[in-house]
Amino acid sequence: MRCAYISLCLLAALASGITQSSADVLTRGNHQDPASLDPHRISTVYEQNIILDLFEGLTSPDASGRPTPAAAESWSVSDDGLTWTFLLRPNQKWSDGVPLTADDVVYSFQRLLNPVTASQYPYLFHAIENAEAITRGSKLVTDLGVRASSTHEVKITLNSPAPFLPELLSNGFAVLVPKHVIEAQDDAWTAPGTMVSNGAYTLKDWRPQDRVKLIANPLHRDLAELFFEHVTYLPTEDQSAAVAQFRAGALDSSLEFPTARTPWLLENLPGETRIADYLITFYLTFNTEHPVLADVRIRQALSLAIDRELLADRVLRSGERPAYSFVPPAVVGYEPPRSDATSWTMVKRRAKASELLAAAGYGPDSPLRLTYSLSSAEDRRRVAAAITAMWRPLGVEVELNNTEGKVLFSRLRSGDFEIGYAGWAADVNDAANFLAVLQSTSTTSNYARYRNPQYDLLLKDATQAIDYGTRAQLLAQAEALLLTDTPIAPLFHGVSKNLVSQQIIGWIDNPRDVHLSRYLKRDPNVSKVD
Repeated sequence: MRCAYISLCLLAALASGITQSSADVLTRGNHQDPASLDPHRISTVYEQNIILDLFEGLTSPDASGRPTPAAAESWSVSDDGLTWTFLLRPNQKWSDGVPLTADDVVYSFQRLLNPVTASQYPYLFHAIENAEAITRGSKLVTDLGVRASSTHEVKITLNSPAPFLPELLSNGFAVLVPKHVIEAQDDAWTAPGTMVSNGAYTLKDWRPQDRVKLIANPLHRDLAELFFEHVTYLPTEDQSAAVAQFRAGALDSSLEFPTARTPWLLENLPGETRIADYLITFYLTFNTEHPVLADVRIRQALSLAIDRELLADRVLRSGERPAYSFVPPAVVGYEPPRSDATSWTMVKRRAKASELLAAAGYGPDSPLRLTYSLSSAEDRRRVAAAITAMWRPLGVEVELNNTEGKVLFSRLRSGDFEIGYAGWAADVNDAANFLAVLQSTSTTSNYARYRNPQYDLLLKDATQAIDYGTRAQLLAQAEALLLTDTPIAPLFHGVSKNLVSQQIIGWIDNPRDVHLSRYLKRDPNVSKVD
């Protein structure tokens, strides 16, 4: 029988040396091996899944993905929307027993925005007073508008209202980190046996390319509510192999599965196959610093020649929708712009693409040769094969460069690519969260190296707009400019695709596709999938 309280179970297990039973272990297929477990240096949702089990921010996602009180037990906002006050939970501690205070919160935000840290997404927090100047190196981290007003109270001062702040703070890169450990251990602080965290779990073991093991945090406030004492994350980039592992009962859940298997899975595993709306856009990014791709005509031609309906309806077939904008239509309070070309037939689009390529000096008699970088996941390869087949009649010859997911992201960030396959999942349900990816200051996610001062100015004006209608109009103008300049080619708006054992209860589909292990339980009365 499972122990009523995990803390008692852990003590008993440690005393007796008993190995945990499989009933107490949650095994999750996580698609990609983490490149880092430092919250301020993560760059993918795969890393964030682990981070959100290990750490909490002022807020945290609940079982439905909505922000809920975490390190902060409550918060309030001033009438002008510029000052947020967070009251921390009393007597909370890091997993090593050291008290967690407002100073840890201030340190965490200062480290996140310090350019020395090389965080992936500091620009998402530029609404905080002096944040942008700090990331550019023109102000000190101590000038940041995050201050401790007492041991258990933190005030965050903004440049402009940000009603989505609690949702933003519930993301993995906004969690709190232990100052006392980082200052003592520097970059080694994330090693097993050294890492200290404040989430429902702590790090037990991390073997790159193999697995990440977590164990329940005996000092977490909700320890008695946890069902699983152990959580294991496995890299499952081979999606077909992951399906086989899931069917064999080796995985309780698996993130992503081959779209080619969708019909079979829905027919044979209807209770385990979970497909849901997801705020994510997959796209091609063009390296605008490449001598050939610096020509906007070539980028426009490559985008025009892509049959997005064919990709969504025949190549993917899991509910994906053709993307003619970067911002998904499901984002609230925003209407994405559409160019005239979106209403053209594919015959007309291909003709225009040929015309643009010819003007740039390319065509069937003078081929354009490029490389296309992608991860080795099966769906990525199928999409790449379809797109390169669409380009071939125009005289575009493409060499596919398959690699591991984390290697691909490293190349995209460093500019070591020509055309790359990427995706952006929303941190908050807001159009600016997508569009900020391509502003010139977004050095870690603006893979295209897109730089347009007018685009940057429109985004800046939008963030400072008080009226939501005006803000939406400015964002739409920025996106229209982006689509004309074509540093990226949106392909399709995605869906979340998970395999979840019927034994697992508490898994709630949500637009962020975030599922913390602390909310999951196993029903022993349900058999594992065959």
